[in-house]
Amino acid sequence: MKKSIAAFLLLIIFLITFFSRTLISFQTEKFSYEAYFALRQIENINERALPLFEDPLSYGGRTHLFPPVFYYLVSLFSFFGIDIAAKIIPNLLSSLIVIVVYLISFHITKHRLISLLTAFFSGFIPILFVTINDISIYSLVLLLILSVIYFIMKIGDSSYMKPTLFFLVILVFSHSSSFLLIVGLLLFLLLLKIESLEIDKKEIELILFASFLVLWFNFIVYKKAFLIHGPFVIWQNIPLQILTNYFFDLNIIQSIYYVGIVPVVLGIYAIYHVLFKVKRRSVFLLVSMFLSILVLLWLKLIRFKTGLIFLSLMLVLLSGYSIKLFYSYLMKTKIHNSANWFLFGVFVVFFLTAVIPSFNLAFSSLNKVPSHSEIKAMNWLEQNTDKDSVVLSRLEEGYLINYFANRKSVIDQDFLLVNDAQQRYEDVQSVFSLRLKTEAVRRLNKYDVDYLYFSGKFGDETKLYYTDKDCFELVYNESVEIYRVHCTIE
Repeated sequence: MKKSIAAFLLLIIFLITFFSRTLISFQTEKFSYEAYFALRQIENINERALPLFEDPLSYGGRTHLFPPVFYYLVSLFSFFGIDIAAKIIPNLLSSLIVIVVYLISFHITKHRLISLLTAFFSGFIPILFVTINDISIYSLVLLLILSVIYFIMKIGDSSYMKPTLFFLVILVFSHSSSFLLIVGLLLFLLLLKIESLEIDKKEIELILFASFLVLWFNFIVYKKAFLIHGPFVIWQNIPLQILTNYFFDLNIIQSIYYVGIVPVVLGIYAIYHVLFKVKRRSVFLLVSMFLSILVLLWLKLIRFKTGLIFLSLMLVLLSGYSIKLFYSYLMKTKIHNSANWFLFGVFVVFFLTAVIPSFNLAFSSLNKVPSHSEIKAMNWLEQNTDKDSVVLSRLEEGYLINYFANRKSVIDQDFLLVNDAQQRYEDVQSVFSLRLKTEAVRRLNKYDVDYLYFSGKFGDETKLYYTDKDCFELVYNESVEIYRVHCTIE
């Protein structure tokens, strides 16, 4: 296949991926619950040129710690409108991944058609379509990590050193997930040493530089968190119950459904082939990344959903290597004419087991956004309560309270620098399940709660058992219930 034809087909794959994601995303004007934290940051950058590091609403007032590069990037395109930019930019970044995957696959296989097939796989990984309505920083992180991996594979050519350093620095300044890359690179050096393969001096220097840069930058950004939480900061101070829940519903069949049967089977075969048969340096790097993610998942250092996204991309890249192995084998046999039919068969199986589930999951994600009644209730809070009011809601609804109601929340999904995160999470959970009024009031008084927000959307509770007219005034009741708390217990 000519280079120009491959480039044209790659452009088609990119456009199909981008327009598929964007058109589905624009089926609703809303975002996922977690996305409203990002929206507040982007809006604050637009208004004051700075992110909202000092947040007067989250947890009743606290400090956020994060590198702001992604939020500035989205903000740059907010002249379209913040909501439009927040829909387009993350999906554009996720779609650009297909180009980098093509480059990596071609470096490994030297076969344009197989590389195009692999690029198509990366564009329609089902779990990536789950994030279609998020303002996900991982859309940028994944693109940067894959770019760094590609340039490291080409590090033998000194002209690739500068772009490697450029993308590496941007990655480090964008998100703490740069640690994941470092663990993978260090494991890569270890595997090369074990297999007695030659290690390029440039690789050692680059990986050591990257390691020190990641440690230095993250220590500066998260120094305060290190001092408060100690080593537990690597678990982001997330309450134990939530960490457990990340993996409680782990189901192998469901995980395969989220990744696709083709990348799983072919990716695992590639790992076996490289570790036990033919040693390939470039593929070793992908295997190292895959194994490092598995270790981090086992240690619960990354969320299962996040880890599965990284694993899926590594498996897709490794599956390209396996396809090349089978294709080359068929080309050497008497039935070499069947080689192209083999590629077509793989494409059909992938389409049935990954592309269709991708669209199903994408449309399902449209239902996992705040409903009109929820937003209406938030607007009521903003218009009918004091500005200093504290509202208790479910953990998942904390960002909504801050964004739409513009009121102080008791809890949300950012636990860094929260001294009592474990106890606070337990108290909030119990408020929605307690039957004894005095205990509920005691917990509400503990956090100076003025209003209790109950949507019934999260958790098993269909009603609050302890609410009565003496202590809890039902001030709003339209699908969502809002109670004003009157009682105090000394």
